[in-house]
Amino acid sequence: MSGWRHFKVDLSDLRTVSAMFDEIREACGSLDALINNAGVARMAPFMLFPDDEIRAIFQVNVLAAFSCIRGAVKLFRHSTYPSPSIVNITTVATIYSLEGQMAYAASKAALEQATRTLSRELAPMNIRVNAIGLPPVRTALTRSVPKDKIEALIARQAFPRACEFSDLYGPIDFLLSEGARLVTGETLFLGGVK
Repeated sequence: MSGWRHFKVDLSDLRTVSAMFDEIREACGSLDALINNAGVARMAPFMLFPDDEIRAIFQVNVLAAFSCIRGAVKLFRHSTYPSPSIVNITTVATIYSLEGQMAYAASKAALEQATRTLSRELAPMNIRVNAIGLPPVRTALTRSVPKDKIEALIARQAFPRACEFSDLYGPIDFLLSEGARLVTGETLFLGGVK
């Protein structure tokens, strides 16, 4: 693909995240959008969940996302795009309160709260912040979840089918577009899950 530059970054090491944004600044000078879509999870009962694994989940799902937001906002200030935007990817686990998903759901709930708070804080800079809450999507993250649990989650949706990557294009495109210039601080749950 021409016009694209890819970075391979260890999100558990915030120094590499900062270095990536330095490279973007040097190469491009600005940035128009950020999609925070990284996520790690491990499902286990809370009382059996090691502290270091909880820290590792929060390191990627929360702290790395915050670091990416900070790096992006610095570059948004130089953007000529009229409506720079951040989209944080979260999960239905934040509203379903599923057993064994406390650390993962809590980390993504922190990202949803950050979305709401930052929408107010960054609005004076004309920067919008929204989130998309995903139902089950076939990824490496969901492969480890038993099939019956995935099917039970899908059955709770208004559209009882797994989310496909193609289902994300429209919502993300809208939230990044000028058509959403008054949309900020929102979490859009896909699949009719509430």
